[in-house]
Amino acid sequence: MSLNYSEIASTWFAQFSRSLEQKDPTGCVSLFHPNGWFRDLLVFTWNLRTLSGHAQILEYLSSNMHPDSESTAAMAISNLKLGLNDTYFKPSPGDIPGSVTSGFTFSTPIASGRGLFTLTQTDDGLGEWKAFTVLMSLESLKGHEPMGAEQGVYHGQSMCWSEVREQRARMVEANPQVLIVGAGQNGLQVAARFKQMGISALLVEKNKRIGDQWRNRYSSLTLHTTKEHHTLLYQPYPETWPRFTPRDKLADWLEQYAISQDLVVWTQSQPLPTPSYNEEKKEWTVSINRNGQILTIHPKHIVLATGTQGGPYTPDIAGHDLFKGHTLHSQSYTGEPQFADKRAVVVGTGNSGADIALDLHVRGAQSVTILQRSSTCVQSAKTVVDGMDHVWAPDVPTEVADYRAAGTPFNLMKQVFREHKDEYWAKDKDILEGLIKAGMNVDLGPDGSGIWPLVYERGGGEWMDVGCAEYVISGKIKVKTSGIKSFTETGLVLDDGTVLDADVVIFATGFVNIRTVMKEIFGDTLEKAGPAGGVDEEGEMKGAYRSTGQPGLWYALGDFQMSRFESKLLAIQLQAIELGYMSQFG
Repeated sequence: MSLNYSEIASTWFAQFSRSLEQKDPTGCVSLFHPNGWFRDLLVFTWNLRTLSGHAQILEYLSSNMHPDSESTAAMAISNLKLGLNDTYFKPSPGDIPGSVTSGFTFSTPIASGRGLFTLTQTDDGLGEWKAFTVLMSLESLKGHEPMGAEQGVYHGQSMCWSEVREQRARMVEANPQVLIVGAGQNGLQVAARFKQMGISALLVEKNKRIGDQWRNRYSSLTLHTTKEHHTLLYQPYPETWPRFTPRDKLADWLEQYAISQDLVVWTQSQPLPTPSYNEEKKEWTVSINRNGQILTIHPKHIVLATGTQGGPYTPDIAGHDLFKGHTLHSQSYTGEPQFADKRAVVVGTGNSGADIALDLHVRGAQSVTILQRSSTCVQSAKTVVDGMDHVWAPDVPTEVADYRAAGTPFNLMKQVFREHKDEYWAKDKDILEGLIKAGMNVDLGPDGSGIWPLVYERGGGEWMDVGCAEYVISGKIKVKTSGIKSFTETGLVLDDGTVLDADVVIFATGFVNIRTVMKEIFGDTLEKAGPAGGVDEEGEMKGAYRSTGQPGLWYALGDFQMSRFESKLLAIQLQAIELGYMSQFG
């Protein structure tokens, strides 16, 4: 039997709208399944929240719909409209078989918002349509919407673009509202978003050139997500761009992006210890070492956009000074053929470890052995990409894909992946069983939910196979599951007593958390800020794009997609603080 998607969505939405407009939390909750999900991005509180189940949702809505609440929602949600004529968000079949999904828009006295819901029928014999997921988010503050494209003609053509750009850059440099530390993909996208939202931002980047954080890595590196997933805000890649972006192309694109988006970036620059925050003026005093010149600025906000990764982590192993070969961290591995004919050991079985082991073998290393310390989540590139293409499909606009992705809370995504773990194992059965026979401990993550949750939770440590597994299975690349007890002059002694000869040992052992590095700059000031990275019990990333606990200090974390989408939420919060709608603590 075919479903009338518009009728089903309209009937449910009419009840939902009425409950919101009447500030009836009980009525709202009655429209959800008992195991339903509600994700709120800045609507009911100045925070990013995910609630699951009737009890949590009711408590949340009740406290924030109360007349004494200071939330935006308490001031009234109105003008709710179903997206009947929206090409991408009109009532239509959802991802869950037999479900109906639709987008909608709404207003508050100070903002415009949008939402997305998915309905399924109850299985109690009544077949009522209830919400399994609902997402609501602020789109913009009224009177402070994104600026859009400029005319390109200035002062009746009496000024050329280069003069206008130079004049604007000088104004930003003299008095930036925001200092963004790090001009990688996150910092650049946040700055581009801020520019569109009328927030002046200065970026500082410690490297000589924008993109060097990619150029300085091994030459065969390509991104492990598709170009549709890692495209940059406002600026999609050309149609002829490779599906998996090579290192150098990405580095050059980031450099060009800063120019195209008219961003103000100081390279070879970084903040000096110790920035201070003035509670009365609500501003920072920050000294910047700009290529040897010390400059002091007073931004209202600092955004740390260096990711969750700080400096490289290398374990302290006894006898390191005795070893006569080479040791280095994966961050310093460039891929040149200097290790041809050498006996190489790679410590770590995440993406970097697997890629570097493959690179060493292809470049003629005498032998390559991977040391595995703990069980590794492994999935094939095809399996991961098939899942990615389901959301970030080549024919779907990036903004649409991002919003649809946001409509599935992280903890729900993990739950769905766990329910399909047997299917994922079957898809990659040959690779997984082959690796096990070769001596590896492999899994689909600690709870069976696969690679994607690990990327979000840990920022690394998983293995999306792009070719290394074939050589491990064939025995051309060896795997040993053991820790390291000590170095010798000519290699390693493992915890199980094995002696492993080596000319080079490469530690693909990850990075320390960014807070460890930033504490060297910010000192005790950073103590007020909470954790950076990982997820809280609701499945929202800790510290990311929301109040950290330290006024004026923010984290821009995650991958390309996260900074692309949540940069808008961060910009709205900064605007709300400036307008007096939001306190520094949310």
